[in-house]
Amino acid sequence: MTISEFLTPREEVTEGRFQGVLQAHKVGESSDRLENNSQQLLSMTYPSNALQSAFEHVENKLNGRDSQGAITLSGPYGAGKSHGLLVLYHLFNDPTVAQDWLDSWDIPLSLPDSARASILSTSKTDADLVWEPIFRDLGGEDLLDDIDRYPTTDHIEELVADEHAAIFFDEIETWWESFDKQANEELLNRNEFFLQNLLEVANDPDENLLVFTTLLDKSKDLKRILDRTNPYSVDLNATGDRERIILHRLFETSRDEIDESGVRDVVQEFVDGYGYPIELEEEKRYENRMVETYPFHPELLDLLNSLYEGGQERQNVRGAMNVLADTVRKYHDKTNLLITSDIEAAAFRGINQTLFNRYVSDLDAVEDIDYGGDLLKTVLLYTLDERSQMASVTECLLGTYKPGKTSISKLDMSLGSLYGTAHYLDRDEQKEHYYITEDPKLTALVTREQERILNQDRNSIEAKLGEVVKDEVWNGDVYVHDDDDVPDTNSISVVVTLDYLSNGALQSELEDFFESRTYGNTALFVTPNQKIRDDNEIISKAARVLGAENLRGKVDDENGELDKIIQDERRELRNELRDRYGSWVKWSQDSDGGLRMRKKSVTADVQDVKNKVGRDKAYVGEKIVEEVRDFENGIAIESMLNDFHQFRRMPVLLDRSVFASALGQLFRDEKIVLEGDRGKFYAKHKGDRLPDLDDELTIHHPDNLDEVVYTESREEVTETTGTTETETATDGQKTITTSTPGANEGVTESDTGSDETETTVATETETKTLQFEGPSSRVLRSQAESRVNGDTDTVSSLDVSFDVDSLTKEPLIELIEQLPAANHIEATVVIEREVQD
Repeated sequence: MTISEFLTPREEVTEGRFQGVLQAHKVGESSDRLENNSQQLLSMTYPSNALQSAFEHVENKLNGRDSQGAITLSGPYGAGKSHGLLVLYHLFNDPTVAQDWLDSWDIPLSLPDSARASILSTSKTDADLVWEPIFRDLGGEDLLDDIDRYPTTDHIEELVADEHAAIFFDEIETWWESFDKQANEELLNRNEFFLQNLLEVANDPDENLLVFTTLLDKSKDLKRILDRTNPYSVDLNATGDRERIILHRLFETSRDEIDESGVRDVVQEFVDGYGYPIELEEEKRYENRMVETYPFHPELLDLLNSLYEGGQERQNVRGAMNVLADTVRKYHDKTNLLITSDIEAAAFRGINQTLFNRYVSDLDAVEDIDYGGDLLKTVLLYTLDERSQMASVTECLLGTYKPGKTSISKLDMSLGSLYGTAHYLDRDEQKEHYYITEDPKLTALVTREQERILNQDRNSIEAKLGEVVKDEVWNGDVYVHDDDDVPDTNSISVVVTLDYLSNGALQSELEDFFESRTYGNTALFVTPNQKIRDDNEIISKAARVLGAENLRGKVDDENGELDKIIQDERRELRNELRDRYGSWVKWSQDSDGGLRMRKKSVTADVQDVKNKVGRDKAYVGEKIVEEVRDFENGIAIESMLNDFHQFRRMPVLLDRSVFASALGQLFRDEKIVLEGDRGKFYAKHKGDRLPDLDDELTIHHPDNLDEVVYTESREEVTETTGTTETETATDGQKTITTSTPGANEGVTESDTGSDETETTVATETETKTLQFEGPSSRVLRSQAESRVNGDTDTVSSLDVSFDVDSLTKEPLIELIEQLPAANHIEATVVIEREVQD
């Protein structure tokens, strides 16, 4: 008997037209495409556990038991997300056909008589504004004219007001991540607001809107947007009934229609033939499973599942179905059960081209061994499985044996003959597992050297880990903690650790590092998210790299295969280590004034670390204001910059431009006042322009200064014979103070716009002499501010004496030129003049 006598393969399988890839963007194109034929698509769809979960959420939304109408379909490549999305699409696009299909499977979902459906695949539609094709597709093109920056909930509610509507997004993550987050910030914001509003309407119990989205979890930003309204998530990879999905997809015959008795007879013949050295646990259960998976041997399905789950790009269920469809086409009328050796090895060459080439090159060598090619193929397929990387004797025999053609004992003898005949076939010391190797001699030598290093040279392993982490994972752009000397400068350094520690242990270790440093805020630490030094697998991989490298110059390697092994081993180690990084350690000040440590997720890329640090000038500005508020005499820019580089309570400055930008913004916002040479103040409050931000400038908080420093005023001084008039304009009034030595002191005239003059006699005064001393004008200014009362004191005389250190003529002239104007200046200069003989 053959498979076709029990099961009828679908026509597209037997004719080689199997469409394993369903693409949402093909909806609306050729009528020959499965995506556009709701009747055909649904007929070959098995309502998996995952799909039925989605149907339940749809039913709850439609009948009002639940307000949430947003559902995401997740899973790796090939898990069936697009297929599931298309099934849900046809529920609304063709509800009559879909309802019949649901009823045939006894699925309790009542669809509306009519609905509108719009499916958007961003692999076909690359819209800047994602809502525009949706509005057009749903007949809301007129509403686009009313939209300003993005559709509001009112726009969306009007769009879906008439009847039930369903919107489907496929591959939106790829589209979202294609935007440049800086150059396209406005577009991203507009699309984000639309998606958020769309999901809010879908979550409204009064609105008949459903939104479905397929996700690969490639975009954290998009997931953040979707998660705001807590949509239901359906993981199509965790459906639990993949075998039934595959069988229903490939065969027209349902499981209820199959001749189970005849199938069991076929299976029983196989099981009866299994003898030593095959080892089966619970033989009856194994037999039952073979009946359930017929016409495929369960070992074949398990292997394919493992192979296609081993890599993100290997298509998962879809990839397995493609291979099985091709196998069914070839053998459905030639054999009664499909086993591992029936499938084509070439379908898996992309997993490891080198191993596949080794297998092909050995086929000629084993052609004289009975079933040598089938056995070698089975070993190759298990070797390609990243989980096992070898085939047990039982797996080799189960994957090759067919009743009536040979026996288990003969196959076992052939398997033994393969070893030593196939150049690239190797086995473990117990002779229980076989595998294809790139070079049996070299790999054996590498393994022995690896074991020696593991037992005798742990220090070299850790040194190799540090080397690979620094030079290959981080491209030489970092320092390795404890291995490298991290420069103690005001320049940014990224430092990576190899230890995966608890937060407490990590903080304690880093405190020891920072204790002896001057610049504590320029070393950015990145830690792994998983163990490295304490992980046996990582240690073993590093030892293997070392073992291979130690053989250089010690073995014959004319073809350069050792270098290839080293390259492959280093790549595997590098990829494994890269996946374990990491977290940037961020420091901030807690409410008690101490330091708080947090971790922010980063990839193994220095630029990504710096991106996570960011250039938040607003935060930097807040810290500047906070710091300068506590200093009555202000802080020099140089000193403030130094604080940013030294103290971990401060934000990290990636470069000076962030600081300068923040300082400029504070000046424009009138939150600081700047002081330059000779007590000159710059304040936006009185219209000053921002000066050059030299290190010598002093930053002041306005609250720490007399208001006169940063409020606008205008003074005109007119000198006449023996009389000084000072005219000051304030609040629309003009006050003239006339001072004549020896006469009418303190007389003030106030001009309020009338011709009348009011004369006021000053109060009684007394003369006091104040002594200011210090090494700089800034110190003298501080003393003057604290000891001279701006309301009651008037300076009548200022006598300044400079004690300088050996000035020459030019510096003396420069000093004199800097003196302010006065009624009279008298200077006594003491010089030492050389005496000529």
